[in-house]
Amino acid sequence: MRRIEHNEDGAVGIDLMITYVGIVIMMIVIGSTAVSMVEKMGQQTQHTALDANKEAGTKMIVVGAWIEDGYDDFLFMIEYQSQGKNVLAQDVEWTLWCVEDGDTLHYRSGTIDDWISGPPIGGGEQASIWEVGTDPSDTVTELESGGRYFFGIDGGTNTNNFGEECGPTFLHEEGITATLTVNLPDGGSNTQILEIGRFEVGAPVI
Repeated sequence: MRRIEHNEDGAVGIDLMITYVGIVIMMIVIGSTAVSMVEKMGQQTQHTALDANKEAGTKMIVVGAWIEDGYDDFLFMIEYQSQGKNVLAQDVEWTLWCVEDGDTLHYRSGTIDDWISGPPIGGGEQASIWEVGTDPSDTVTELESGGRYFFGIDGGTNTNNFGEECGPTFLHEEGITATLTVNLPDGGSNTQILEIGRFEVGAPVI
């Protein structure tokens, strides 16, 4: 009868081979996962950089602001800056808000081309936004990079367009300030605190 001998060295060699193959497979999986994570992080960083560059290159600067009338209107001068891209006035939004007695919020929002009580330009219409140095009747619909423009807004609220909330008279009587934020459609915003120092038509509020 032939006797079969058990080879201990062969068994150990097979165990080592299995372990080695397992380590190689694990390293491949870990390497693939790491590469995928690096690619995703790179794409996210690229998108963030593009968004930051776009926002940094597009600005709306509030150059000045004044009391337009003795009730609820403000007049603003803005400068639009971009990397060669124009923007429609109807796409530039603003929000005006103030807090009365420390706990009552009033706010109104709109676009820079919807001044409902701007200077009359004939035909029952009012000027809303025009380039500095031109007549208010030369209303513009598109802002060009580097251009300066006048536009106005009314106080009141979204539910009471003809109210005085957050307008010059209201701020003066309540002894409070208002906040104006102008937002561009492709990023970029400007926030200004409006404060009544001298209460008269033409007095600056920033």
